[in-house]
Amino acid sequence: MFGKKLSIDQINYLNIGLMIIAAVTAFIRPFETFLFVYAFLGPLHYLTEISWLHDRNYFTGKKSDAILLVLAGVVITLASLQVIPDVPSNVGTAITFFAFGSALVFVIVKNAYGRAFGLFIAFLLAALLSKVNFVHTVFSVFLPTIVHVFLFTGLFILVGALRGRSFSGISSLVVFVLCAVSFFLFFPAGNMYAVPDLVRSNYQDFQMLNYYLMTPFSKHDFNQPANIREYFSFVNNILYSSRSAFAVMAFIAFSYFYHYLNWFSKTSVIQWHQIPRSRFAAIIIIWLASIGVYAYDYALGLKWLFFLSFSHVLLEFPLNHLTFINIGKEIGGIVRGKPAAIAKA
Repeated sequence: MFGKKLSIDQINYLNIGLMIIAAVTAFIRPFETFLFVYAFLGPLHYLTEISWLHDRNYFTGKKSDAILLVLAGVVITLASLQVIPDVPSNVGTAITFFAFGSALVFVIVKNAYGRAFGLFIAFLLAALLSKVNFVHTVFSVFLPTIVHVFLFTGLFILVGALRGRSFSGISSLVVFVLCAVSFFLFFPAGNMYAVPDLVRSNYQDFQMLNYYLMTPFSKHDFNQPANIREYFSFVNNILYSSRSAFAVMAFIAFSYFYHYLNWFSKTSVIQWHQIPRSRFAAIIIIWLASIGVYAYDYALGLKWLFFLSFSHVLLEFPLNHLTFINIGKEIGGIVRGKPAAIAKA
């Protein structure tokens, strides 16, 4: 991984293979695949990506811009771990929305007065929209999870395919989409298995994602007893026994597994390992300690790494916005007949 630099075509074909591996594993044991890769690969991904973003000024031009995003991560972490008591349910949504809007301001606005105005608008919109059920679903449930690991990963593949315009790049995008769709078209009814009690216990903190994915954009208020009963009925009667629930779980497992594999497969391109030895050693120590905590108590591991997990999502927001911008530029270049930005290897 750290040796000979791979060509763009080689990386694309490598990723096609990794997509297939992630998909097959997710088909066979979706719950176990997710829990394993989340605990084993997740911490190393958070640490190395934050390090990589830091060395590139978080793609905003100023390292100081990231302070607001980190503070957002701190507040959300304290609220999630109930260090701050009696936090209204929409606060996390409002903070995530504000962080996402602020990241856009940091990327496209350079003037200090323009930034101040943009941040004010982002704050105002966050305050006004955070109680809307659709906004809550998108910014509190989907954005930090499946949007981050699946949609944005797909967009990164897309912008690479548009830049290179190579057969390998286009093929990787097609295979990525086909793998995701395959779970819903071909998941066999006979592939369902008895999910062990330990796996169910460790997956408790993630069950809400499955529920929302299977009832997209529905209006849920879990403070109401009827809807609480509906949720627990879903967990007890559907999540671990329904074919459609297993297909959704396989999609989630594939999305996370490949998200991590995609990051590590492109080491020779993004060069995240080109850092001071002291920082690299610290990353490895924290990673190994995190694996140990997960092995000892999975729920404790989730608490231990919640800040890193959520903060790496927030700190990637500027890059996400740049990806949208670059996709637009590449499409515009294709329309104008501009040659590929990445020469064929």
